[in-house]
Amino acid sequence: MTLCNGIWISILACFSSQVISAYHNDFVTIRMKMNPSKLDDRSGINGDTLRCDNKSKRSFQLRFQPHDTMPRLFWHKLEQKQETTPTTTEMEMEMETPPATLTSEQETTTMPMEEMPFPSNDLPTSDATTTMTTTSPSFNSTIITSQPPSIVTTFTTIMKPTPGLPTKWSEKLKNLFFGSPGQIHLLQKHSDSRGKVKSKGFLSLFEVIKFDNSKCNVSMGEIRSMEGVCYHEFECKSFGGIATERCADGAGVCCIFLTGCGDTTDQPIAYFESPKYPQPVHEMLICVLIINLRKNVQQLRLDFLTFELSRPTDGDCLDDQFTISGQNVNFEVPTLCGINTGHHIYLHVSSSLDGKIYLSFFAKVPSGARIFNIKIAQLEARDNIAPDGCLQYYTESEGIVKSFNYDIESTAIANKQATYLNNLNYVICIKRSKNSCTVEYVVERGVDIRGNGEQMDFQIVNKDEDENDLVPDGQAGAGIFNCPYDFIAINQVRLCGERFNDGTDNEDFTMNALVRDVAAGPIILPFRSDNMYVGRGFRLAYKQELCT
Repeated sequence: MTLCNGIWISILACFSSQVISAYHNDFVTIRMKMNPSKLDDRSGINGDTLRCDNKSKRSFQLRFQPHDTMPRLFWHKLEQKQETTPTTTEMEMEMETPPATLTSEQETTTMPMEEMPFPSNDLPTSDATTTMTTTSPSFNSTIITSQPPSIVTTFTTIMKPTPGLPTKWSEKLKNLFFGSPGQIHLLQKHSDSRGKVKSKGFLSLFEVIKFDNSKCNVSMGEIRSMEGVCYHEFECKSFGGIATERCADGAGVCCIFLTGCGDTTDQPIAYFESPKYPQPVHEMLICVLIINLRKNVQQLRLDFLTFELSRPTDGDCLDDQFTISGQNVNFEVPTLCGINTGHHIYLHVSSSLDGKIYLSFFAKVPSGARIFNIKIAQLEARDNIAPDGCLQYYTESEGIVKSFNYDIESTAIANKQATYLNNLNYVICIKRSKNSCTVEYVVERGVDIRGNGEQMDFQIVNKDEDENDLVPDGQAGAGIFNCPYDFIAINQVRLCGERFNDGTDNEDFTMNALVRDVAAGPIILPFRSDNMYVGRGFRLAYKQELCT
């Protein structure tokens, strides 16, 4: 009897082992009852296994078997044991969001799942790719299982079932058919940002709308207009400017920069005004403006919108002075005073030593009055710059050229003794118009200094050592012998005296006559004066004539 019992036990154990082995290779949850060492041997043969948690007292084995499913009659014969699977699971997250909101980096996300059912009859074979899709109103999540993936982007882990046994047989059967509760952590790695649309977030208006900071004009009434720079309104205020009319199709404002004594500016366009402008100053004054040169600036143009200082004394600026420093060392700018409203000068600054230009006004006596307003423009090579060496540069085909302090009328200065200055040595240049070959100069018609003539005075004085005039009164002088010290040169001929005539069209030197410049090349008018004697100066109307 004992022998029979032993034989039957051996047969049942063998039969039970063969049955379980025949149904081993399927995705089923098996509670293991047999020898763990034998189960370890079979797990190495059958391949794909998903990892289970071994922290519970009851462990489960999830395996893949392409044959028919094992009858549940033999499930209790197997001992449950957790094994490590060589298979990885790849998960791709497809977010249904606009491309503009995608980020170049994705954070690691953990998604808990309390229950992961695996019905044995619905699982795919080992040669196929397993896909599980979950749809929600906000996004689609797709889990794709492949064997073996070359690059693992995410990892999936099947966690332990809930500790403890079900208290009711209904719960036990439910867990037997549909799996036990667990947690699954979906770990999403940082994906490659290539091919993604990088979001810039919430952009400010300045980043979205961009325009050139070009020059702009503002009308200040029927008579006067001012020039500024087109900036965003908040930029204009931060730079210390005054926001005026709209520019750049309404995206910016024309910003006006007004500066005064002791200020510093680096703006392309600025205005340098005297204290209390437009009221004159009746006190001693030291007023300096520092101009920081911008990158690639070649020249500065100063337009004397208002320039009224005390008159010179015998050609010397003794009471009031306007001086400039910081420009190229080989470009000398004369010290100015008197009435110079309407004039302009160019400063060559490309080789400035420290990149700073200093404009200085000095009023040495409390008596008298002075007032000024100067427009400052920084010019690059692309702008209409003057030829090298030109202190003044006229670009129109016709206009007026005159000496400094030639005008009589003034709003603040009572002295009407207008004379040119001592120690001048500069060049006036005129831009040659297209198809022009000659330039004609005449004394401008108007009212002379005595108020009884139709032609403006022309007077450039030269005297010998005995203080005798080298040119008789009321006559024109031409050439080096008549004009050795003070002269204006046209067509390389020095002209001086009290009449404007080179003797080419009219040999009567007591008359003003037309003077033609027929020389090729740049149109220049050099002017020079010594430190001895001065006269009224010159005011000439010029006009370029076409080639015939």
